Amino acid sequence: MSKLVERSSIEEEKVYQLVDCHGDGILMPWIKYAQQTNDYGVLDEYLETVVKSFLYNGGKGKLISISELVMIRNKQRNAMLSALRRKKGRGKCGPNILDDINQEGAQQGDVIKALKILDGCIRGNRSMNYRELIWDITLRGKMGENLLHICMLHNTADHNELVRLIVKKYPKMVNDVFISEDYYGLSPLHQAIVNEDIEMVYFLLRHKADVHQRCYGSFFCADDQKASRTDSLEHEWVDLVQNSRFTGRMYWGEYPLSFAACTNQHDCFRLLRACNADPNMRDTNGNTVLHLAVIHELREMFVLAYELGARLDVKNNQKLTPMALAAKLAKKEMFDLILDMERDVLWNYGNVTCTAFPLGDIDTVDQRTGHLNQASVLSLVVYGEKSRHLDFLDGLLEDLLEAKWTAFGRTRFLFSLAYYIVYVLSFYVAFMAREFSATKAEEDIWSSNPFNASNQDSWAFTYEEIVYMQRVDEEKSQPLQCHLWEYHDRDGSFSQRALKFQIRLICECIILILALKQSLQEVVDILRSGHRRWWKIMRAFPSKILHTLSFAIVLLIVGVRFACGLHPHVFILENVLAIGAVLTTSMHFLFYCRGMRFVGPFVLMVYKIIVGDILRFFLIYLIFVIGFSQAFFVMFIGCEREHHERMARNETSNFENILVGSFESLMIMFIMSVGEFTSFYNTLNDCSSSLVPIGKVIFLIYELLVTVMLLNLLIAMMTRTYEKISETQKEWKRQWAQVILLLEQTLQPRDRLIAMLKYSRPIRSDKRHRAFVVRQRVSPHEPKAKTEVVGRERKTGTDAGSSESKDKTSIKQQPLLVTHLV
Repeated sequence: MSKLVERSSIEEEKVYQLVDCHGDGILMPWIKYAQQTNDYGVLDEYLETVVKSFLYNGGKGKLISISELVMIRNKQRNAMLSALRRKKGRGKCGPNILDDINQEGAQQGDVIKALKILDGCIRGNRSMNYRELIWDITLRGKMGENLLHICMLHNTADHNELVRLIVKKYPKMVNDVFISEDYYGLSPLHQAIVNEDIEMVYFLLRHKADVHQRCYGSFFCADDQKASRTDSLEHEWVDLVQNSRFTGRMYWGEYPLSFAACTNQHDCFRLLRACNADPNMRDTNGNTVLHLAVIHELREMFVLAYELGARLDVKNNQKLTPMALAAKLAKKEMFDLILDMERDVLWNYGNVTCTAFPLGDIDTVDQRTGHLNQASVLSLVVYGEKSRHLDFLDGLLEDLLEAKWTAFGRTRFLFSLAYYIVYVLSFYVAFMAREFSATKAEEDIWSSNPFNASNQDSWAFTYEEIVYMQRVDEEKSQPLQCHLWEYHDRDGSFSQRALKFQIRLICECIILILALKQSLQEVVDILRSGHRRWWKIMRAFPSKILHTLSFAIVLLIVGVRFACGLHPHVFILENVLAIGAVLTTSMHFLFYCRGMRFVGPFVLMVYKIIVGDILRFFLIYLIFVIGFSQAFFVMFIGCEREHHERMARNETSNFENILVGSFESLMIMFIMSVGEFTSFYNTLNDCSSSLVPIGKVIFLIYELLVTVMLLNLLIAMMTRTYEKISETQKEWKRQWAQVILLLEQTLQPRDRLIAMLKYSRPIRSDKRHRAFVVRQRVSPHEPKAKTEVVGRERKTGTDAGSSESKDKTSIKQQPLLVTHLV
């Protein structure tokens, strides 16, 4: 039985006697009576006696070790999980100093100050290892709530009035939080924001509610992070997997200001900002208010947060700014909004506008070091998996790619193509000039003899003849499988055979030099950009991976050729490797076709069909083929036995077993599935066994299921993939962009910076920051967006921005309750 169920006992029921889950309880009639008669005497007595018995030190509070609260939370989580998914808290729990302190008689403020000094948190607002709680943790409800939380959950006029009385009576209750797994850290201020009760928010803030209280509950966690929640006894927050897409509607950050932003409450947001709530505070994922506005696509709230001090350059734990996060999540509208905020209008002339866009978050090249930026907008869009990422490849990013193509892409692409043509032609010539025969007859050796051996009287054994005989003996003594080391004719004469040897030698040297050079270049790229970044780029180009594999095969062939004398099978291994190298090298032509508008999408279709449709079909197809092949294999064994018996009786039998093994059975089933079933059926018909009728039924079922149904299913799947890609007109842009980024990876950091100088310009006098300048033709009737004005003012401080700053909404221009609060 879980801990949550065990606590439904007498202690747990006590808090529900005051106010229960249905909104009733012993306090509710008296709050209604007090409101009607204005007599709060009885209610005050209840608060002074009954409610006070639930509090630590009569409402003064008590410091509880964070490790103790984390253990309670961890037990509740494990109680809701299966035995295989349970996780223990990590870290070590040190000695609890509070065990030796009598908190009832001590000055609470002095104890907190002393603990902060011991924990090294002098500058912090609270102790990191201890939390002050008011309500007894053993007398709470099922969700770790207290009386104040229960009243806030009901959110009626009577319950809210009771909340005000409790807070006025026990002020420290305003910062008491839930301690359960689902709602850990949820404070009354969070609840008031969720209830969209700005009056209650204002009341709690006036009574010193913590505007930076964090809520770590799983209910407010991203859906794709809930399964990864783990605890550590050394800190209060929950450890989460960081590779998240922040799915789910209830991921609202952890701070009250983030709650107000995610629920799109503008007045509440301004109110919290007036109380010094920091919009740049980061939650466990490192997300700020702007990140959360991007996740939930709240344009107006994003603009408001930006106006009230939120920064666009803050990065989360994934090293993503709000703009980069919008690119990763394919939030096109939010991306355009941020782009308008960051842009700098240089000049206007008629309907032509010259705009500079800072490249810090957009370009794949780091402006300082020249290294590749994995978290850049361009990289996230080009390698994005969603179809909505294609919408980003218009406008600014398309212009930036065009500039990169002009700066270095075209030259590198043509050089790479010429390099590959030389390599592949050399490979084909060397491959065709190979001698695949590992044996030579003795008469072939003597056929190159320049002397007439039939008439020994016509010549004398001179010195040259003796040397020639020695060379013949040496060649006869060499292993036959090492004939590929021969690059000259035996008689030393110039012939077509000798020319063939020389051409093969030259081509093999070219292949070896280019393969070694490219292999070293790949190793340098891996060390320079990291294996993860390298693989992220390379996996988008299967043909490039095969081409890289061919280099490894070529280098392996060299080692195999040196070992040719070990065994005759070594030569066979070299031939197999050579065939594999030719196939993997030829596939690289597809890489150069991807950037072409009329060919690129079709190359992608081939990749998608092979990886998606063919693999899924093959798994199902293999199940049918294995089952039917074994059934026919057993059946044909019976037919073969019957054939031998008939032959022993001198009877006629035309049966010939074509399923001679398990592998051969699989191959025959494959041949049948593509329509070649006539010979198989004739062989089955020649069988004299009594199993023939059953075999014909199985044959019919196989043809219907595999040949008719599965193959047509494969055709339908491939047709769907083809139509899906062909309808996407911008797919070729992504292929072209991936080619450009792959070429960019091959550059040295210094060369990338030089290329950046060609397509960018410095931002005013700051030479370290670059911008991409775009000239746009704007319609004269198009209204200017307010966000653009904000962006110009915050970024450039121009007169145009300051002239319109009067129209902005500031904190001082908000409703009167904010002014009173200030």
